[in-house]
Amino acid sequence: MRILASMILTAVAFAMAPSGAQAQTPPQLRTCLDNATPQADRVAACSFVIMNAPPAEARELARVYFTRGNAYLALGVYDRALADFDAVTKASPAASGPFNSRGVAFLRQKQLDRAIAELDQAIRLNSNDPIAFANRGDAYRDKGRFDRALQDYDAAIAINPKSVNAHFGRAMTWQQKASSDFDAFVNEGRFEELAVAEYGKLLQIVPRHAHALSNRGLLHHTLRKYDLAIADFTQAIEISPANPFFLRNRAQTYRMIRRFDLAIADYRNALALTQDADGRKLIGELLAQLGVAV
Repeated sequence: MRILASMILTAVAFAMAPSGAQAQTPPQLRTCLDNATPQADRVAACSFVIMNAPPAEARELARVYFTRGNAYLALGVYDRALADFDAVTKASPAASGPFNSRGVAFLRQKQLDRAIAELDQAIRLNSNDPIAFANRGDAYRDKGRFDRALQDYDAAIAINPKSVNAHFGRAMTWQQKASSDFDAFVNEGRFEELAVAEYGKLLQIVPRHAHALSNRGLLHHTLRKYDLAIADFTQAIEISPANPFFLRNRAQTYRMIRRFDLAIADYRNALALTQDADGRKLIGELLAQLGVAV
């Protein structure tokens, strides 16, 4: 089962200092630029500024477009996000941020070659940006170019040893190599152990990273370290109790150690949290295998 990364970076720093006149700007501009503003509200506030009170300085206006573009990106409105990033590049062609954000937009749409091209340019403009390297690593990983992805994650970690996304991507890459790389069959367990170690580094930085815990639990399950797998799944569930996948993962391990009562309880809880028909059908089949009617 291919495990998808749960997080892709979208917060990109745009190297533009705010002007000293910002104190006199309308409240919509402050709302637009406030990171605590919900994304839909940021779009509305930034749009008001662009239409009704655009900053006089081109660089400041570009900053508003960039902010709105990242808000659209977070909302999954990719065509409008790309249009805003294009507007930023016209005003400030040497800024790396818009290329990085465009790369994320194409990455999310699985246009991987276009994503890599944009991220290449972001790195050319700013070779000291760990975010761009981590994002490009994600694109190469999605292409199945695992060794190339690892190079980018290593570069990101060299710049910022606490880059959560780079450590997560690196662990994911080892995890995917374990299930798809021929060397995994020759060196059984080696890639899994490398992935476990990488998740351990990530969890030292962010101890309550639920997806890292669940993914490490899957690796421990594969390595037949069932007690460790259950401990990881349990922590993930405590952090994110509404995630049915974590419950299904723990149920799978309970089945392996023949704790069918606990497996059934987890499957039932997962079923109550699952909305999609395919997911509910799968859980129903798993319960039926244990002699339980849905």
